[in-house]
Amino acid sequence: MELELQADPESIAKLTAFKPLAALREGRLKSHAVRVVWYDSPDHALAQMGQTLAEARGGWRVERVVPDTGTWLPAQPPPVLAQGPTVHALNGTLPEPMAPVAAFEGRQTIGTYRFDHAPVTLTLERGALRAVTAERPVARLHLRGDDRAVRTAAMLIADAFAVEVPTATLAGLGVALATGRQPQPRHLGPPRLPDPDMPVADALAHILGHLTDVILYYAPIACQADGPEDAGPKRIEAVHQMRVATRRALSAVSIFKAALPPGTLDTLKAELKTLTGKLAHSRDWDVFVTETAPTVATVLPADERLMKLIAAAERRRQVHRRALAEYLASPAFRLLGIELAWFANARCWQSAAPADSDMESNPPAPLSVQGFGPVVVRHRWKKMLRAGKGIATLDIPALHALRLRTKRARYAAEMFASLDASHSAQRAIRRLSALQQALGVLNDGAVAAHLLEELGGPGGRHGYAVGLILGFIAARAGRIRPEIERIFGKVRKQEP
Repeated sequence: MELELQADPESIAKLTAFKPLAALREGRLKSHAVRVVWYDSPDHALAQMGQTLAEARGGWRVERVVPDTGTWLPAQPPPVLAQGPTVHALNGTLPEPMAPVAAFEGRQTIGTYRFDHAPVTLTLERGALRAVTAERPVARLHLRGDDRAVRTAAMLIADAFAVEVPTATLAGLGVALATGRQPQPRHLGPPRLPDPDMPVADALAHILGHLTDVILYYAPIACQADGPEDAGPKRIEAVHQMRVATRRALSAVSIFKAALPPGTLDTLKAELKTLTGKLAHSRDWDVFVTETAPTVATVLPADERLMKLIAAAERRRQVHRRALAEYLASPAFRLLGIELAWFANARCWQSAAPADSDMESNPPAPLSVQGFGPVVVRHRWKKMLRAGKGIATLDIPALHALRLRTKRARYAAEMFASLDASHSAQRAIRRLSALQQALGVLNDGAVAAHLLEELGGPGGRHGYAVGLILGFIAARAGRIRPEIERIFGKVRKQEP
């Protein structure tokens, strides 16, 4: 296995003198200068294709800057599409003319260390990215060796230094430096499997890798302070997208656990739940302060007591927002990112026999997703239909249970959507999304009622305003029920 991590250039300079690491070193360190230059056409034609042309040590290569439809897991070096001793030796046609866009210059230090009785090669690249008018210090750490030994090394280093999974390649950072734009995100939205015949374990790795990229991309945005006019909405959306990606990752853990040895996903599941919990508090207050309460305020804009409640809610929202920002900037979150990336790249967890299948919680696991995916989707679809039986008479708790079943069916359908590109399949996903959204209105009301308890509830100092909002929530719940029944009727008529 090889993992590529980014590091704070100042603190990582002390890595070779780090005593716990130095005690494990075998042999002498090797060091030499390194220089890489990246090229593109004046109209950035390669960058638009997610590629770049690199020159290093007299050799040339075309490498990816962002993933295409295939699998490129987080913390992996960029895939090389073509390489040769000269530009003319490369396969394919390059745009013309080509000119330098950015360069990296620094030193590379290589050492071998023994972790868990297995050697791990650590390569530290530390220097500066340079464009025509800009420069920034950077550092990358490459770990190569046995899966478990690489994890031990990464965790030891990340616990002492500001080391994390990169969200862009050095070339991507260089292009961004030259153009003055942010690096392109590696992945966004739901994962999509590139090959219906890929093994189940590879499918899980692809899905978790994709979602890790989404989580890590939005984390810095979710930490932003309100500055520019659009900073607040961007931060709110980033928290929302992180929460959705984390929930999708938990759904993948639930779906694929039957295909893996018992207990394989337990640690990952616990850490993802911790992240979900921290995101949930911030997201719930965002929805209440920016959506639920303002809707009531538009009807009663001059109600002073309602305005005081909204101000109190905003203060509570800021408390949870700061707590989330502190966590996302903490070593614990960096370690979670490394854990997710390591798991996606590791293969040691695939060697043992899979768990015994339990159809009540998970379907059996055939060798490829071609057989596994449809079984999963049908299984979750049937559970959703059972939860919605007699929907016109279901109470609010039963409708909340239906929302959870709908969400699980939708996430499974999205994960395996590449197995069926038909219009019918896409329509099913759209209907699941619409049903989940309609049921979510009821859930937002339940969450809002819980949040209002934190502010004292109906009997507290904001009792009058709490009553206004609870009344609005009850009225909205009554209006949305016919829409829920209508959408569910369409879903029920469709085959999964």
